[in-house]
Amino acid sequence: MALASVTSWPGRFHDALAFLTRLVPPRPCCTADSLSAAMPFFAPVGLVLGALCTAAAFLCLWLFDAPDTGFAGRCLVAALAAWAWMLCEIWATRGLHWDGLSDLGDATSSGASGERFWAVLRDSRLGAFGALHLLVAFSGLWLALTWQLANGQWIAPLLAPAWGRAACIWLAAYTVPHDERSLGGLACAGSSPQLARWQVVLATGMLVLVLLLGNCPFWRLPLLAFGQFLLIHSLIDTTREHGGVSGDFLGACIQWSQLWFLLVTV
Repeated sequence: MALASVTSWPGRFHDALAFLTRLVPPRPCCTADSLSAAMPFFAPVGLVLGALCTAAAFLCLWLFDAPDTGFAGRCLVAALAAWAWMLCEIWATRGLHWDGLSDLGDATSSGASGERFWAVLRDSRLGAFGALHLLVAFSGLWLALTWQLANGQWIAPLLAPAWGRAACIWLAAYTVPHDERSLGGLACAGSSPQLARWQVVLATGMLVLVLLLGNCPFWRLPLLAFGQFLLIHSLIDTTREHGGVSGDFLGACIQWSQLWFLLVTV
């Protein structure tokens, strides 16, 4: 089937890759409905992104490897490799999801409600609360990645972006959009409880891979699942309180879920 076909899986994967990253340009025939049709391919795009970022991190480990530097030197190299992973992710995604995390941090911490909440959420300026959310998420991600890479772990950094993008489908499938014409509306239109259940199957496969190929103790996997459930449930409650979901909610969901995955699987 031709790539130009919106209903073909190569075309839908291309649309998801073009929307979530800068790795490919959008297709000329891409429309708003194309994003809804591309939702099943968010997690596979996350896997591509994870492979790119993890390759950058291990290239950094290889370039700066110095066995005679001792424990402190190895930790420093791992921190540099973790920074390379994050830099690659920010470059590839244009910082799209970090923006949502900061915007939602400003809005939820402001105590605003009704239209005032949405005015704060849409304000492009970074406030103090958004900056704090960014600081906590960025530093947490850096520490988690440093810990993973210092232990030679590659499977969790590879899978984390896919986990985060599967999580945003769980959120979109069980919420209603604040504006059906917005990014949140398009995501909700392309997400369904059935698709969300498929993401559970995919997430279970990721947990099995982490268990088999990583050093993660088995008892942490139920903790990972329970914490993820609480995160999604908290975001769903917030959308109900404020009248629906938007793209900023989805971006924040991706980043916090990705961080939780990396922290628990160390």
